[in-house]
Amino acid sequence: MSHQNRWRTLHRRRAGLVALAVLAAAGLLSQPVPAYAAADPGVEPSAVTRTLPPGGTATISKVVHTPAVPPNPDIVFLADTTGSMGSAINNVKTNAGDILTAVSTAQPSAHFAVAEYRDVAVDPPGFTVDQALTGDQTAVQAGIGAWTAGGGGDIAEDGLNALYQLATGAVTFRDGGTRIVVIFGDAVSHDPSNGHTRAQVIAALQAAGVRVVAVNVGAGGLNNGGQIEAVTTATGGVFLNNVPADEVADAILAGIQAIEVTVTHEVECDEPLSLSLTPARRTVTSGDDAPFSETVNVDGDAAGGSYQCEVDFLIDGVSHGYVQTLTVHVPGISVYDLSVNEGAGTASFTVTLSVPAPHPVSVSYATATGTAGAADFTGGAGLITFAPNETLKSITVPIVDDTVNEPSETFKVGLSSPSGAALTDGSAEATIIDNDRDGVFTCQATALDLAGQVTSRANPPHDPCADDSKAMPNNTLNAGLVTVTATGLSAGTDLTPDNQNSAPAVGDKAVSTAQLDSTKITVGGLVTIELGVINSTASATCATGPGGLSPQYAGSSIISSLKINGATVTIGSGPTTIPLVVGSLKLNSTTTTATGVVQRAVVLDTLLTDVVIGEAKAGNSANPCRA
Repeated sequence: MSHQNRWRTLHRRRAGLVALAVLAAAGLLSQPVPAYAAADPGVEPSAVTRTLPPGGTATISKVVHTPAVPPNPDIVFLADTTGSMGSAINNVKTNAGDILTAVSTAQPSAHFAVAEYRDVAVDPPGFTVDQALTGDQTAVQAGIGAWTAGGGGDIAEDGLNALYQLATGAVTFRDGGTRIVVIFGDAVSHDPSNGHTRAQVIAALQAAGVRVVAVNVGAGGLNNGGQIEAVTTATGGVFLNNVPADEVADAILAGIQAIEVTVTHEVECDEPLSLSLTPARRTVTSGDDAPFSETVNVDGDAAGGSYQCEVDFLIDGVSHGYVQTLTVHVPGISVYDLSVNEGAGTASFTVTLSVPAPHPVSVSYATATGTAGAADFTGGAGLITFAPNETLKSITVPIVDDTVNEPSETFKVGLSSPSGAALTDGSAEATIIDNDRDGVFTCQATALDLAGQVTSRANPPHDPCADDSKAMPNNTLNAGLVTVTATGLSAGTDLTPDNQNSAPAVGDKAVSTAQLDSTKITVGGLVTIELGVINSTASATCATGPGGLSPQYAGSSIISSLKINGATVTIGSGPTTIPLVVGSLKLNSTTTTATGVVQRAVVLDTLLTDVVIGEAKAGNSANPCRA
């Protein structure tokens, strides 16, 4: 479409635009309206998610809705104010408010300047800036209102000189904006004009990044010899020809809206993604859509996980926040450890896919012996296939229930050759817990537990007991108004003998110990508790009784010192409960049941939360002292 025909089309667009802009200015619309667009400027879709395998690719269609007025415009209205221009100038004066409102509604950051030119020889100086660049529309309208038609007298004027002056500093343009000079007149310019040739003017405009919109009033000679059209073409501007004097304001707005913008992009992608767009750039009339085809590729060795690309679509090389975020999920396959009682008959390994995949996913598996051999389980191999959108599968391995009194044994399953996904965790271990013993010792030691926040816990499984130790030089925990600061935290568990496959004997035992060098507890501004060295021990020991060997339980704890709100409190080794404004402080508590003992050196019980310090557990599952 020629710029001339586009002016005719945009003449109708302007009528609707001005009406909306007037309503918005009057406060009759709840939201600002775009100058002209079926959709708000930006990229659509702005967020895209795809699930792809390693080595996968996807193509995504997207469109950039360019703004009806180029972004962040600096617009200079440049008028030929010689005597023949009276009607055109009056038309612009009358409609200047509509033009300014329409442009600012589309681009609130718009700034404007006002200038005029005549003939340097006849009406020196021949060029005047009536209003410097500003966002103050009242000042801009005053500058336009200062135009008065007069002077002239010969055919040619000095429009080229005016353009040169604007390109070389007569108006200070902002950085990062769209620089536009709108010139309207009815006469060709001298060439050279005040010493500046057309070629020099074009070079200066290009160097300054200024685009020229030119309106030839009526059948005037603004473009004689193709002069002004050469300027608009060279600067990426617009030339509107044969515009009636009473439609110049329409043509000015239409010309601003008809400026072409170039859409390019900048891409940032996480490893292992790469992204390209076709075409690399598009040039469209401002307000039109720029479609692109986006292709994303995933490296063949990509690990399972979620990755992102950000594509910033630039208008004339400047970012305006037209950002599209692409998220790619690469499915990951994992298999998990398990424990199973020998009498269960089967061990069922859980295999998961981290995200649902729109395509089938498969992986091979095979079992491998460990401390458990062929006599303990039936090995095998095979292929697992996830149908689209499935995320859970299992591998079932038969377990042999023998009568041998033996310790827990292990075997493994391994995954390999994934298709359609990455291998995140390809190995899992099954622990077969022997069911031929009467029971096992249990044990656990915890230095500090604040509302489930645990520091230095030995043998977290508790059942069965195992040798373990945890230590931390210091730690601070917070839960609501409660803060605990401790130093020298340690916890240990010890099983004797380590080889529970041996015959039970007197002195076989499980021992748990928790210790802290110092502890400070504060509850808001109400209570401060300071404790010295804390040591807590619990044990389960095989001893001879009326029915033969059986576990006996013991627990004890020692607190070297205690201060509450700075006052020293004397304590012994026996159980003590101290009431506080925030709850109660329980010291040296021992809880014994039929299957074990729990020793807690300190328990602060408040309505807000609980603090347990120096907890030791020892006990048994069934009777580990009997075969």
